[in-house]
Amino acid sequence: MDNAENEEQPIKLVIMGMENAGKTTIMDVLTGKINVTPNKPPSMNPTKGVERSTILFFEKETKVWDFGGQESFRNKYLSNPKKYFYTISFFYYVVDIQDYYRLIQSVMYFKAVFNLIRKYSPEAKIIFLFHKLDPDYVPDERNLKGKFLEKVEPDLKLENIPYTIYDTTIFDIKSIKTAFGQE
Repeated sequence: MDNAENEEQPIKLVIMGMENAGKTTIMDVLTGKINVTPNKPPSMNPTKGVERSTILFFEKETKVWDFGGQESFRNKYLSNPKKYFYTISFFYYVVDIQDYYRLIQSVMYFKAVFNLIRKYSPEAKIIFLFHKLDPDYVPDERNLKGKFLEKVEPDLKLENIPYTIYDTTIFDIKSIKTAFGQE
């Protein structure tokens, strides 16, 4: 076997979710690009399309694909799946647990993406980040985390797909580092 055949595929980490779920902010906090002031979220511009970068993840160089979550971009990803969903190693799906009005859209988006990931990256590890569990956030009877899982778990269990769940907030860097295996 020659060296070209022996080389490992680069790690591809994908982070997706609805717009304003906090995907880019999570990555910027994780990589130290921004520092967060207690109880004051940073001002961020929406990601347009896919921003690609490289980070050290599990002590390996990792290609990060941060997907903008606006509807026009979501439609673009779904209509060209080979371009976006091939060879994913880690798939992070971010759910804004404070955005009650977009929960069903987020469920539907996850389900559409999940089907494509199963087709193009069946070995991808699936990780949910229930994000914006901020210090001043008080969960209410709506239980968005529970409702989201209630809608997506049957699909995951039907195919016997393992997944991991983390509660995160940018105001607790450890919650983010833990979700990315850095703590």
